[in-house]
Formats: sequence, structure tokens, C-alpha cells
Amino acid sequence: MLITILIPTRNRPRPLARALASVAALTVPEGAAVEVLVADNSADFNARTVVEEAAPPFSVTTIHVPRPGVATVRNAGVAAAKGDLVAFLDDDCEADPGWLAAQVATLAATGADGSFGPRIARIAEDGPRGGAAGAPDAALIASTYSRDLHLADGADVTDRDAHLPLPGAVFLAARCLAMRPGPFDPRLDSIGAEDVLLFRQLREAGRRFVWSPGARVVEEIPAARANPSFVMRRRYVSGQHRCIVPMMLEPPRRGEMLGHMLKGGAALAVAAPLALAGRGLTGRWPERATGLTMSGLGKLTWWRRNGPALYGQGHR
Repeated sequence: MLITILIPTRNRPRPLARALASVAALTVPEGAAVEVLVADNSADFNARTVVEEAAPPFSVTTIHVPRPGVATVRNAGVAAAKGDLVAFLDDDCEADPGWLAAQVATLAATGADGSFGPRIARIAEDGPRGGAAGAPDAALIASTYSRDLHLADGADVTDRDAHLPLPGAVFLAARCLAMRPGPFDPRLDSIGAEDVLLFRQLREAGRRFVWSPGARVVEEIPAARANPSFVMRRRYVSGQHRCIVPMMLEPPRRGEMLGHMLKGGAALAVAAPLALAGRGLTGRWPERATGLTMSGLGKLTWWRRNGPALYGQGHR
């Protein structure tokens, strides 16, 4: 069995080096071989030097994907992958040594099509006020980037497709990634949700996903993203995703979209005053009220596709 570890990257040399170092320390599942595929989305193919210096103990291929976009670079990586399983690891994530072995064991035990594990946020030491401990809105930041469902090994999470983290996930390639021209929709290149849309499409095609609690990855949040302004943009766009995804299905799920808009309006009416009051009283944006406020606003204005760009040219 061959496993491809796919790492998309764009202008992040130091995080990419950390990601590759974590890959080098992985426990390889018995009977498996590993190839590492780095898909470089920069304009000048600057990941080559980082990969050459890292020299992980696996076969490594670096491909250049100059057209910016999160779906485009993932599709190029999937097209070049040779593995029976494809494991996704973002360039700002570090895998625990047992990450890959845990995923493969969970897939083998359950017969599922894809496996997901926890993604834990870590604010960089050069972040606001010296990292996680000193950040005034650390709780809001960590809750935005972390995803841990706290479920047992092998628990079915197919119906949680909107909340599953792609970084750290492993898929059976033939069942889940064989779509042409690519599994990820490039219309979402700049705002994301290309993974959420794919998970939904796979769920509707009868594919099954499970949880692997021992397959942890840690995402380091740099100063550029570890601040309330960027986090609120991200929460806003995440709210948009909840309406965009059902409208991109075939046929579009208009009733589902309208339901999300109604929930967004209700959340905004209740949460916005609480968020503003909390900020005024404590100097911090309260985690839950602020998240609901921005997500609700995103749901109500989901059709504004020219809003905040998080990927492609807007990548941080």
C-alpha cells in the first residue's frame, strides 16, 4: 500500500520546514510505503529549496502550481498523487508521530472511505503579546482554528461533514478523489469551503467518514492571523460557507440555504449586543457571542462573493 502525503504550500518557508520535519518523524504503518508530494502555489516556485534542505526519509516530489487558489493547488496535488491513500497536511501544520498510523488503523478497522482527527491551534510565539498565554483574545483565536470532536476511535462522523478538518484527513483515493477535472471546486479558490463542498458531495454519494482521535495535527497561527480582525473575517466567511455549499450542489438546496439565513439573522440579533457589551466591559471579544455574530452576518450576506479573500492572492 502506498500513501501520499500531500502538502500544499504558498510562500511559507519556515512553516513548511516544520511540517516536513514532522513528516520525517512519522511512524509508518506496517506494510505501507510513503511518498511526500509538495504542491507549491507560489509564483516563483520557492518551496524547492525548503524541500531540498529538509530531506525527509521518503520519496519527495515538488510540483509548481503558479495559478493561485486553494482548490486549484489541491487538485494539482491530487492529480499527481500516486497513493492508494491520500493524506492531507497543510504547510502550517505539524503531525504527531502517530498521526498516519492512527488514521490507517482506523480506516482498516472500520472500512470507511475517509478518516479525520483533531486539529489543535497553537498561537505562534511571535504572535500578539508573546503567544497564546498573553493574547487578549486567545480563546476566540484558538476556538476558530481548532477542531476536536472528542469522539471515540472509529465513531461515524459522516453527518458532521461541515465541521471536519481537512488538514490531517486521510482518504481512499479511488473512492473519494477520482472526480474529474478534480475533486475540489475552483470557484472557491479565494474563499475556501472547497473541502466542505467535497465532503458534502461524497456524503450524498454514499461515502462514510470516521473519527481517529489519535491522529492529531497542530496548526501554528502566525501573528498575521492571530488577531481579532482576521479571526472575525474568517468567522464571517465561514458563515457564508454554510449557505454557499448547499447552493453549489446539484440541484441547489434553496430551502437549506434559507434555513441558514434565518438562523443567521436570529443569531445576529441576539449575539451582536452581547459581543459588543462583552468587549466594552472586559476589553476582549467574547468567544461564543462574537463567533455567532460574524457567522450570522456571513449567512445573511453569503451571496457577496467579492468579500474577504482568505486564499489565493489573499493568502496569509
